[in-house]
Amino acid sequence: MRVKEGGRRIVVAGGGTGGHLFPALAVADELRRRHPDAIIAFIGGKRGLETRLVPAAGFRLRTMPLAGLKGASLPGRVAAAAAAAVGTIRCLAWMVAWRPDLVIGVGGYASGPAVLAARLLRVRAMVMEQNHFPGAVNRWLAPRVDAVCVPSDAARSRLGGRGIVTGNPVRREFTSIGPPPSGEALSLLVFGGSRGARSINRAAVGAIPSLGRISPPPRIVHQTGDEDEASVAAAYRDYPGSHEVRAFLDDMAARLAGADLAVCRAGATTLAELAAAGRPAVLVPYPFAADDHQRLNAEAVEDAGAAVVVLDRDLDGSRLAATVAALAADPARRRAMGEAARKLARPDAAERIADVADALLEGGAPGAGGPSAGEEAPDVP
Repeated sequence: MRVKEGGRRIVVAGGGTGGHLFPALAVADELRRRHPDAIIAFIGGKRGLETRLVPAAGFRLRTMPLAGLKGASLPGRVAAAAAAAVGTIRCLAWMVAWRPDLVIGVGGYASGPAVLAARLLRVRAMVMEQNHFPGAVNRWLAPRVDAVCVPSDAARSRLGGRGIVTGNPVRREFTSIGPPPSGEALSLLVFGGSRGARSINRAAVGAIPSLGRISPPPRIVHQTGDEDEASVAAAYRDYPGSHEVRAFLDDMAARLAGADLAVCRAGATTLAELAAAGRPAVLVPYPFAADDHQRLNAEAVEDAGAAVVVLDRDLDGSRLAATVAALAADPARRRAMGEAARKLARPDAAERIADVADALLEGGAPGAGGPSAGEEAPDVP
């Protein structure tokens, strides 16, 4: 990795799931636009989405063997903690050699070790929190970093009043999505986050016969996750309408642009993308999210008039089919929901977070003493 004369050295640490990675890519893209000579490197796990999406976006990626703590067995938690300690040591070794000017923690397994290493080396560091209920790692990091970017006043209050309210960043392509298509059949987008959602998959399969009796039948795009792709695809074989089943959708902005209605979870990044696109949704909050934050997120969007909430415990084929059928028959309601969704959007969130990063880059002594122009810094081992 070579540093151009005057080029900034920025590390973006975290990922694992789309909820952490996509906002990180949005901010990294904005920083690259502002600083075309900067070197922006991601640090992530060996098995997360970042292994595919970060190189595809044109950024460097360094991976480490990290694992999550929540929900693991005791031996698993011990192994994850040990991996995090090893990850911190590896980040320290790399940063001593490369000396980044700024480290941005975005959540996910790699965020904590990288930000902790930065602070031990007195490198400027900031974190991005996507949820209104900050996670344990960011709660611990917040008082130890130079800046914290949060989506709302609620998140700020849960960090003891520390944080800059920026909104949740979305990739640039979401902010330019226009009105829904004007086709006769409803265009329905069903997805469960980057890994899919089994309860949504099962309900959608159960809803297929009823949805097929709507005239005309909805056009359905269904993202299942890897494990359920084959079984869900088989269930659609007799569906009379247009349908497409995919394990993962690389082009979510284009899919939302072509949709009249979404059925999905209520993660913070998903809600930010729906708002930017101005699309109504049937939200099924993940019931095991920390502090039940997805339910609270979803209810806030429903209260704003932008969604219908169906709790996971109440979700089945008949409930989903009835909810979709009612919205399919009421385009005026869908239109009003979409307008309400767009009012929730913060399309400048990536720019606001980049402003914070720029202020840190300009305001003091970020990682001094790194390689001079033309010297090569080693990769994370």
